[in-house]
Amino acid sequence: MVADAPPESADVVIVGGGVIGCAAARLLASDHDVVVVERGQLAAEATALAAGEVTITPSYTDYPEVGDHALDFFHEYDGTGEFHYEDRESVELVPTDRVGEARRRSERLASEGYDVEFLDRDEIESRYPGFDLGAEFEAGVRHADTGFVDPYTFAMTLADDATERGATFLTGTAVTDVLVDGETVTGVETDEGTIEAPTVLVAAGWRTPEFLDGITPVPVRPYRTQCIVLDLGTDVGEAFPMGWIPGKHVYFRPELNGDVLVGGWSFATDDPVGASGNADEEFIQHVADLAPRFLADGDRARFVNGWAGVDGATPDTRPIIDSPADAPDGLVVATGFHGRGVMTAPVAATLVRSIVTGEETDLPREPFAIDRFEDRSRDFRFVSISSGDESYEAD
Repeated sequence: MVADAPPESADVVIVGGGVIGCAAARLLASDHDVVVVERGQLAAEATALAAGEVTITPSYTDYPEVGDHALDFFHEYDGTGEFHYEDRESVELVPTDRVGEARRRSERLASEGYDVEFLDRDEIESRYPGFDLGAEFEAGVRHADTGFVDPYTFAMTLADDATERGATFLTGTAVTDVLVDGETVTGVETDEGTIEAPTVLVAAGWRTPEFLDGITPVPVRPYRTQCIVLDLGTDVGEAFPMGWIPGKHVYFRPELNGDVLVGGWSFATDDPVGASGNADEEFIQHVADLAPRFLADGDRARFVNGWAGVDGATPDTRPIIDSPADAPDGLVVATGFHGRGVMTAPVAATLVRSIVTGEETDLPREPFAIDRFEDRSRDFRFVSISSGDESYEAD
């Protein structure tokens, strides 16, 4: 339910009503008294401004169980309420100077059981008529097991499910402090009153380190990312894939109405509060210059709309989902999703429940553990996953 005032107590308080907080509430609410506290409206910030891509399988080829868990969830959850998961292949466009490495990598992944295929330029244009590759793109790597969702619908469906299971959502309410007594979390202070709880999950995106300042250091810094939608004058069709372009700081996916969404252009920001809003003219021009170099009707592209949002980044681009060893008992952190929060939400929810309840899970803890960072300072070099360069290995 949506509450008008904070309850006096709960089993678990979740700070942040984005897709991660909603997903965690859904799994915990079946046997815990859960309260989600959101300073604004549910799913109104980074979640609402996300592109909704689900490329978790190619993002976690070193931990295949992570991708399998997420995809199983999305396929099973498809059709719940208004939620829809759209299966769609992805094509990673390969610059001419990286063909050899891309071929070797695709062959290695295929030998490991991934549905990955190296395609030359002619094969790409034949299979996907929406592409018209210029000289700078000689090939591509096709990835199956990818797709996309509408992020806001996904998050609100999770919230509806959590409410049906008994969770309480408190919106328009700011958490001002995480309360600690000795070595134990005791709840949170909000601008509407205190909520006592033995467990607090902080899932507040780039704001998470601020809540935990003086409690435990969290190596997350804010960054700005953007999306624009293009009308190419024709429907790109159901065969048009998602994808990304290494070195160009962009990814792309079709819209269900036949338009194309292009996102990326991610850079660290020192002004996260003022960074959300409209897409930059510089990014719009970058996409306008790039579109004719890989899209068949790219020279006819018309700008429909665009926006910019802020998310939290970690030094290695993977999130933190953990109960830090140096933190008070009962504190759980889920943050730093680096633009992959929507696709990782099912994984994050399962790991959070495992941490809170002690239940076993087949999901690995190590890629999400906070102690993988020896230096937990927020002063680190930002790495943009929208560049696509993290896919490449040294020749």
